[in-house]
Amino acid sequence: MSEKPIVVKDGRFGPYITDGVTNITVPGSMAIEELTREQAIEMLADKRAKGPAPKKTTRRAPAKRKVAAGK
Repeated sequence: MSEKPIVVKDGRFGPYITDGVTNITVPGSMAIEELTREQAIEMLADKRAKGPAPKKTTRRAPAKRKVAAGK
């Protein structure tokens, strides 16, 4: 865990918890007021243990071949 303080912020997709390094979205079923420091630390540790999210790759369509003009 980083030595920075744990903060609850309001983001684009709702509230989230951050320690300055790792971010975790607060589940909709959990009220921010009821969240304890221990729960926040545990959620951040679980997220850190999972590692980064896998990168999404996009597959490009093959280039279309030009057909030579017929006689």
